[in-house]
Amino acid sequence: MIKNFLFSLSILFSSVSLAQVPLNKGEPAPEDGIFLTNLEAAKILAEREASAELLKIELEEQEAELSARCEGEKKLKDLYLSAEKQKNREIIDLKKQQIKNLTTQLEETEGYEAWWLAGGIVVGAASSIAIFFAATQIQQTPSLLGQ
Repeated sequence: MIKNFLFSLSILFSSVSLAQVPLNKGEPAPEDGIFLTNLEAAKILAEREASAELLKIELEEQEAELSARCEGEKKLKDLYLSAEKQKNREIIDLKKQQIKNLTTQLEETEGYEAWWLAGGIVVGAASSIAIFFAATQIQQTPSLLGQ
């Protein structure tokens, strides 16, 4: 089977219609189509290779540009992140200092609870007596509107 296939393949490629035949200018071509000289074919191949190289160079340039942009954005984000971390550290330090100051103030006022209680009782009693006295005086005085 393989021998038959190879034999028919060799017959097919040996036919005159598929073989390349050099032509001179003005001779009729055995086939329809476009025929190129070696110079024209080399020019087309060179243009294809040059086009492929230009596309490769352009792709590398775009990759480099995108990589640089990505690195710039990453550095910007890193700077923002480090600034935020520093800001948070400073806020935490301020809060710790504030807690320390309030704790110190609280320790300095230890033992004054009884004085605050006594002061509250005295002020409350005095204001109750003053209100009671004022209310009784208002009831004893004749109304100025009624006269």
